[in-house]
Amino acid sequence: MGETALIIANILSLIGNVLATTSALLKSKKTILSFQSTNHVLEIIAQLLTQAYSGMVQEVISLIRNVIFIFVKTTKKLPKLIISVLCLIAGVTTGVLFNIFLSGNVLYGYLPVAGAAVYTVFVILAFLLEIGERKAELLLKIGLLVNVICWCASGYFIKLYPVLIFNAVSIVLLILSLVRIFLSAKKARAAQTAPTDEPTEPSSPTEEKSENEAD
Repeated sequence: MGETALIIANILSLIGNVLATTSALLKSKKTILSFQSTNHVLEIIAQLLTQAYSGMVQEVISLIRNVIFIFVKTTKKLPKLIISVLCLIAGVTTGVLFNIFLSGNVLYGYLPVAGAAVYTVFVILAFLLEIGERKAELLLKIGLLVNVICWCASGYFIKLYPVLIFNAVSIVLLILSLVRIFLSAKKARAAQTAPTDEPTEPSSPTEEKSENEAD
């Protein structure tokens, strides 16, 4: 891989990651998905230029999923669940095959596949299980943490430094967020188990007199 291709790949990856980060500040779901989809397009090209084919496949799968969610107007859970499961199967299968036959079966080629798979599984579990909002948030963030760790390591090996840097920042933010969730849950449990203070009965005049005499 030439130096020019690597420079172009890093520039495209930088632009894409900036767009993905900016999407977190937006409110419109369609605009958020559009920003993220543009990031996926740029990352597809960047991963292709660095010959990271398994990572490229994960970006393609994510792009397809976003496009479907943008244009399929439904609030029902089942279609979204089916799409997520199909994306999981397609991402793992094609990612493994591309890494074996196109990337020479390098170990770091499995990192994006593993990260995307773990995160998708956690999303599906949070989607299906009736575990409450706080536990669902915890589940999603743990899955996302595994995902960004895998992508961070992948960025290092393929020399896509924006992927490395932005995911490293995400790791720190997610760890802080998880600590906040655990501390909040611990505080809530402590409040529930703390004994209630019972009001003390006022002393009788005789008791007060005895105490004064003792002094």
